[in-house]
Formats: sequence, structure tokens, C-alpha cells
Amino acid sequence: MAKDKRLYMTFPNDFWMHPKIAPLSVEAKWAFVEMNGYSRMQDLDGRIPAVMMHRMWTAEVVAELVGSHDERPLMFHDSAADVYVIRDYAQHQQTTADREELSEKRSIAGKAGRAKQLADNSGASGGQVSGQNWAETETETETETETETETRSKDLTISDDHSFTEFWSMWPRSEGKAAARKAWTKAVKIIDPTPLLVLVRAYVTHPNRPAGEFIPHASTWLNGERWNDGPPVARANTQRPTKGAPANVTPQNEWMFR
Repeated sequence: MAKDKRLYMTFPNDFWMHPKIAPLSVEAKWAFVEMNGYSRMQDLDGRIPAVMMHRMWTAEVVAELVGSHDERPLMFHDSAADVYVIRDYAQHQQTTADREELSEKRSIAGKAGRAKQLADNSGASGGQVSGQNWAETETETETETETETETRSKDLTISDDHSFTEFWSMWPRSEGKAAARKAWTKAVKIIDPTPLLVLVRAYVTHPNRPAGEFIPHASTWLNGERWNDGPPVARANTQRPTKGAPANVTPQNEWMFR
């Protein structure tokens, strides 16, 4: 069976019974799991920018997590950096530094193993390797590194393709798929796919979203970075009934949570 290369989070078996977790609402508990996963995926080491926090989770949920303990809440707001910090993240989840250290150890162990193999094959004594053999070992290492890089690049492309499929399934106007795919590839270099999908969903489900022929092509919306625009403005003949909206997160983002 092929090795699973996905990233993972770790939580203790009694996570749900922890005194800080047990009293939380179901929404807050699940949001905390999502926040750990998002931080892991984006290499944030438990420090989530406030702008992304407010785009992806409601103000009530954030307030519940920040208020989970008087002195040591599950997370707190670092106002100087304007980020929300998951407390003790490095004690429970693998950090960027952890992964880099592990990668370096594996690289050193791999070089040592290949050097020993070459030494054994060439009959060298004392574990010494000739200059030629060492050069061959270095070449093999470089080739392997390039292969690993290509694999990661391929995995990223596959991931982007999955996110585009989700985007395309949401977009109301199914025209110009090839142009939309190209625009999506460009867009996810500017903003990560996960928050972008949140913003797309907010747009396409908004009661004032244009209908029918007034919907822009997907490529037009993406290339114009329209996810940064305010809420859709209803046309006279296409306005839909307005539903009640939850409490605002910020004045700029309130439309996304209706």
C-alpha cells in the first residue's frame, strides 16, 4: 500500500472531556479542530491572522474560544501582530521547525546509508569512501531530492485540481471551464484555496447575487480578484428575498455571513 503523505493533527483520546473543551458549544469545539487543521495545512504554527479568522469563523465562536479560561484560554489574540494564537500548539501539533528538523535528519541518515553501501560494494575499509564514490553518492542525493520536489509539486497540482472541482461545482454559470481553470490556478497563488472557497460560497449564496445572464463568467470573477469586493448589489429585476443575518463579524465582512 502506498504511503499516506497527507498531514495529520493529533488530539488526545480524552480531548472532548478536557475542562476547557467540555463546556464549549458544538460549533466552538468543531471550529477549534478546524483551526488546528488550517494552521497545520498553512504552516502557521498556531498563529492565524485575524483577517482569516474572521472570514472563516463567526465572532461568537472566536469569543467562546478566547473566553474558555480566565488565565489560559484555548487561544488568545496577539494585538501587536493581529493574529489569534492557539495556546501550546507546538506541544500537540508538528510545527514547521519540527518538520524541517525531521527532514534534515532523514537526509543525513540517507547520505550515511548510501555512503556505507557504496563503501561495502567497493570493498573500502573502515567505512571510508573514495572521492569518486562520494561524488556518486552526492549525485544520487541530488537526484532523489529533485524527485521528491517533483512529487510534492505533483501533489500540489492534484490538490489544486480538487479545489477547482469544488469551485466549479458551486459556480452558477457553467461556461468557459478551461478559462476558469487557468484563472483558478492563478488565483490560488494569491490566496489559499480554503479561504477562497469560503468567499466563493459566500458570494454565490448571497441573496443579492445576480441571477442568470448577469452572473459573471468564473474566469472574469477570479481574474478580477472579485473576492475582495463588497457584498453583491442587487439589480432591480433580480433581487431576491433577504433573509435574516447572524451577528456581524466586522463591518467589512458582514455580508459573507448572511
